[in-house]
Amino acid sequence: MTSPPSLRTFVREHLLDDEARLPAVLGRDSADAITPDRTLRDASLALLTLPGPDDTDLTHRLVGALREFADPDQRGFRELLDVTGAPHPIGDVRTPSVQALAAWALHRAGALTGDDTLLTEAVRRLDHVVEAVVTHDWPALLDRSATVVLDESGPLEESAVLILAADALTPATGSAFLDAAADRLDRYVHGDAVWDRLTPRGVPDTLRGHRTGSAALAALAWAALHRRGRAGAADRARRTLAHVHAHHRHIGTGGYWDRSSADSVVRVDAVAALHGRPDSPFPAKFVADHALLSLAARTVAALDDPDAESEPVLKDLAQEAEAELELNTDPVVGGVFHGQGSWFSTPVDPTVPLARHVMVPPRTTGSFAVGNTTYVPFHGKHARTQLLALAALGDRLVAPRTAPELVERPEPDPFDNDLGHVTTARLSEGLIDTAHYLRWLRSTASGLGYGLTPYRSPLGLRSDRTAQTFSVLHVVSDLLALDEPVPHTPGVLTGIFATQNPDGGFGEQPALPSETFTTYCAVLTAVVLGGADHPDFDRDACVAFLRSCQRPEGGFGNAPGFPCDAWHSHLATLTLVALGARPEREDDLVAYLLACRNPDGGYGNRPGSPSDTFATFRAIGALIALGLRPPHSDETVRWLSNLQTESGGFRYRTDGAESFVGSYHAIGGLYMLGALPADTEACVRWITVRQSADGGFSRAPGAPSETTDEGFIAVQALHMLEGKLNRSWAVMMT
Repeated sequence: MTSPPSLRTFVREHLLDDEARLPAVLGRDSADAITPDRTLRDASLALLTLPGPDDTDLTHRLVGALREFADPDQRGFRELLDVTGAPHPIGDVRTPSVQALAAWALHRAGALTGDDTLLTEAVRRLDHVVEAVVTHDWPALLDRSATVVLDESGPLEESAVLILAADALTPATGSAFLDAAADRLDRYVHGDAVWDRLTPRGVPDTLRGHRTGSAALAALAWAALHRRGRAGAADRARRTLAHVHAHHRHIGTGGYWDRSSADSVVRVDAVAALHGRPDSPFPAKFVADHALLSLAARTVAALDDPDAESEPVLKDLAQEAEAELELNTDPVVGGVFHGQGSWFSTPVDPTVPLARHVMVPPRTTGSFAVGNTTYVPFHGKHARTQLLALAALGDRLVAPRTAPELVERPEPDPFDNDLGHVTTARLSEGLIDTAHYLRWLRSTASGLGYGLTPYRSPLGLRSDRTAQTFSVLHVVSDLLALDEPVPHTPGVLTGIFATQNPDGGFGEQPALPSETFTTYCAVLTAVVLGGADHPDFDRDACVAFLRSCQRPEGGFGNAPGFPCDAWHSHLATLTLVALGARPEREDDLVAYLLACRNPDGGYGNRPGSPSDTFATFRAIGALIALGLRPPHSDETVRWLSNLQTESGGFRYRTDGAESFVGSYHAIGGLYMLGALPADTEACVRWITVRQSADGGFSRAPGAPSETTDEGFIAVQALHMLEGKLNRSWAVMMT
């Protein structure tokens, strides 16, 4: 297995054009520009990270690309150009940190080329930024003339980047601005943590809490201030990074979440998202944050008065951050992905791997709109991420990964893959209000498909009824399970196949990026509706897309090159089996899935991750679909059974919370292995009380209905609990 190209090679071959311009976001490579617009921040970072002392031609080209942002009528730079080079009106602003970054980039270009005029220009430009910042009391955003404040709040990132730029451009003999900036930085201190933002009144913005990226930048700024003699700066940097290490870690898979709340807890926060500054309510792991953490940890550890107690923490943090960078490196094409997320079973329980950042503010870089929500696919390659990762990792090659050894080959257990029938009988009368649920379900109809809810424009965090492949699968599955016809089947199939992309994969909607997840949803819907031979379906391209998602480790990711896990390995396997195909490296896949198995009998989402019901269901389902008997199934049944609570539901892992979605996976895992929960009656009651007043289902009794996902869970699980669901259906239609 060969190593991917270095980050510098990837950037030069795929991001930069002949004039050293670079788009904001790529798909996998230069053939797929997700966001072709160009930002001043990216152009500045390219100058700061790409050229070395001998790259004179590249330096000049990068300076030329940066100068395309110059504002001919006002001092400073425009901050956003479209793909043709035309300025975007929303780029006619002055973000102090971005303008300072541009000045810093010009200064580095001058130092590399020995051009004193560039050095002088850089200092002049930074002085202009500093003057505006001090005059207007450290604003987040100014107008094009830098005379009118557009946003009075004070982001930590602004202060930190201004300090770093001023430190690079200011003689070491002292600076009144840096003294003022150091005092400003101290205002963000919150115990061992740092607030991400101050309000216009200069007090902490508690809704924003603490952010990993800005904390790392603050630590870098304190390191710079320490070198200039600022008392206590080194200690503050260490404590800030230690707080991230202690409170932002992802316990299951490693790496660091992008945020914690005011009380230092990583949680989904709808109040902060909807009433604070625009942001997704969902924490995520961003590769750019890990690059900054690595830089900060190594910089602070190298200061001239090391704290012996903090050295192990800084070392662990740097190693874990760099491991996340390497994990998210494309093993074939090169470059690093945007990050990884998780669906939260409860507000504080990250349980299901999610390869998208959901409910981001409109026009977030690299985002797509689906009805009343917006998401960023994590398998995009953002220019900022590549450049920060290059600064952290340097130009070293990432070691190739390999599949684990297949120590114990499972026994064959032929799988019939019979999706010709769904149930053996209807649900018992009175369990749920079936007629009411069917009215709710049918009202999610939208165009040629179905949405997640029946509502056109709901408030809160609720989705609308915009059609998407994920929901179509659920609605079709429930209609068939309840022995109801699927209306307008030809139209549904037309809508499904309209989401297939030229690469063979399927997106959530037409023209949206291909994913293993959405490809599974589309293909399985088509198969059960009799559309496997539909003239609009390119089966061979679909199989090729899925096979390209297999990683060197044997598992599958959500897109080609994206990190693999049991969840997406399961979805890819089922889709291939449904199409009468197989993984190309089947033994490696089996070895990967078995490596996810733990001594307790459950499976983790990745090798070494703690067991949970989600991964257990996925791993054993993939093995069964491949015609294999999961080894030591009695231990898996025992582990799953022991997760049932007195109320009837299941915890999603031994020390985890009771979870509606986790209970479905526990029930499904038991059912596939020929077992049922120990207290089946209590489990039935636990599910049925979650039918909401409008007919749909919620994760909690008495709450508003949620999505067709919750309805699917209730209907399919109840059929399993009554022993009435076709086992092949339970394996394949998840």
